[in-house]
Amino acid sequence: MEENIWWRGKDYIEEDEDIKKWNSAKFKWIPKEINKVSLQPFSLNFIVGPRQVGKTTLIKLLIKKLLESNHNPLSIFYCSCDLVSNYEELLKKIRDYLKIRKQEGIRSSFIFLDEVTFVKEWYRAVKHLIDTGELTGDVVTVSGSSSLTILKQKESFPGRRGNGKDVILYPLSFSGYIKVINPKIEVRPGWYSEIEELFESYLKVGGLPPSINGLSPVKIYTEWIIYEINRVGRDEMLAKQILSAVLSTTPSKVSYNSIAKEIGVNHRTVAEYIKLFNDMFLTLTLHFIDVNTGYYNYRKQIKIHFVDPLFYDVISTWTGVKRPDDPIIVEGVVASHLSRIYNIGYTEVGKEEIDVVTLPEIIGYEVKYRERAKQVKVIAGKMKKVITLSKHGENDTFPVHLFLAELNI
Repeated sequence: MEENIWWRGKDYIEEDEDIKKWNSAKFKWIPKEINKVSLQPFSLNFIVGPRQVGKTTLIKLLIKKLLESNHNPLSIFYCSCDLVSNYEELLKKIRDYLKIRKQEGIRSSFIFLDEVTFVKEWYRAVKHLIDTGELTGDVVTVSGSSSLTILKQKESFPGRRGNGKDVILYPLSFSGYIKVINPKIEVRPGWYSEIEELFESYLKVGGLPPSINGLSPVKIYTEWIIYEINRVGRDEMLAKQILSAVLSTTPSKVSYNSIAKEIGVNHRTVAEYIKLFNDMFLTLTLHFIDVNTGYYNYRKQIKIHFVDPLFYDVISTWTGVKRPDDPIIVEGVVASHLSRIYNIGYTEVGKEEIDVVTLPEIIGYEVKYRERAKQVKVIAGKMKKVITLSKHGENDTFPVHLFLAELNI
């Protein structure tokens, strides 16, 4: 069966195009998320993240690891789902494999369904096989480029996940970027200038593998955005208008109403599109946090950032809106990084806006990426501390590049 290209043995995987590309890359890394995938039967794992973030590479590196641990190649089934038309075809492919493994006396398998969101109603095939007991001793891992499709459809599997995990593969963080570019660097005196130079580089290329390796994947990501929009039945031109409005206003406070009035549509429509962009890991929405109660106030305006520095270039190129200056992108980078650790939002104390606030421990982060920044001294409600992140760390502020370099994400 063509989909299971590793049946020939563990040496054959080295000839796989994705593994060869990974081996030949100037900068390569094994995503730490590989250790989050459950390998204990029964498991139904979901791997999600933006396109070209490395989901397929992660899966194939995991398969390589399984083969090197002397798992029977016949116990591993990999299916690239981009050419599978519907759930009936997917069901047949899996069952064809299950018949072969039965003939070989194999009772437990690792089944990988890569980019399963290409398959219409894919979850029906997997759910049916689970309900019929055909996957009882197996580890099933599915991946996709949209959490809207996968993580929403996990609701179709109540009590059917076993030991399965949700694994989100983000673009490489700045601390991860440092380790990839120069693993010798440590966050201590003597390395600070190198870290600052790498941060300036990170603001240009971001944390996505193609860009880190010197490619220009703007067209790839533009096509991905358009594909995802069309796949869920949304209007491409309207999405472009909304993203144009988002890019031109970030990181200022906006409302769905204000964007809607600018474009001439209903505010609910704008909210639905922003949710789609969030689910694609393209954007990140921050809601207002009341520091007196520690709860969100969803009636207030929102702030919208892009998840990776490269996405500012992608949307700028697609919409024709000028790429924001570095201080704006830095605020987005800080928000995106902190969102991987905490629930976050923003707040206001009098006339002072605090860029990022974390929950449940309410700490404020104010980003002032400029020369001669000054510390923001604000205490309000349950927020007893505000950390001011600056370009150079003067006046009791903290250098943003060192702050991000120390985040273990």
